[in-house]
Amino acid sequence: LNVCQHALVSRPTSTVMLTDKKEWMLTENGFDKILELLHIPQSQKEVLPTKSFEVEKIVRKIKESPRPRPRSYDPFDKEKQKTTITKETAIRARGFRQAVIEAYDYRCAICRFKINSPDLLLWEVQAAHIVPHHLKGKDDIWNGVALCHLHHWAFDVGWFTILDDYKVHLSSKAANIQNDFGKIGEYDFIKSLLLKNDTIFLPDKKERYPHQNSLKWHRENIFHH
Repeated sequence: LNVCQHALVSRPTSTVMLTDKKEWMLTENGFDKILELLHIPQSQKEVLPTKSFEVEKIVRKIKESPRPRPRSYDPFDKEKQKTTITKETAIRARGFRQAVIEAYDYRCAICRFKINSPDLLLWEVQAAHIVPHHLKGKDDIWNGVALCHLHHWAFDVGWFTILDDYKVHLSSKAANIQNDFGKIGEYDFIKSLLLKNDTIFLPDKKERYPHQNSLKWHRENIFHH
């Protein structure tokens, strides 16, 4: 699956080995060139749905993780750099994001919200790390869950967590929220999580579910009981 370092597209003979489709596919260099021609900032690569050949390799690797899931899974990547952002780590981050949101059908696992922008370029859903990226959480399917912007924030600050049976568990501190806080109009965003006693929306394949070891760490280190 090697691609010429300076090529703008991959050869169909290489692409078919990766996607099962015999077609031309943009490489990272090709993607950069398109962004340049369209005057789109490089920073947009983080959210655009276009997958380069290199990113698709990461997505495929994440999706084809060993089956069944390992019981002794460690959600921490001891080799991950905390501050250094290289081209390789940027590609891996985009691959993680794409693999997770694809696994969840581009919808939030909590509220099932699914929408993209009018130009169809950007999805609202985000790929959330369960063990945070800045704490060296792994960029793989077992340490990820797809969440809308609001539920991503609420999960990251510990308003709710996910149990081993994949049900939502709300922090007891929700009882202390002021009456005019946490609402969207008359909709009580935080306390509505109490009503979500069913399981979260999950990928169609069980081997892509969040790993219990990741969820346990979130409950013990992020969640406010």
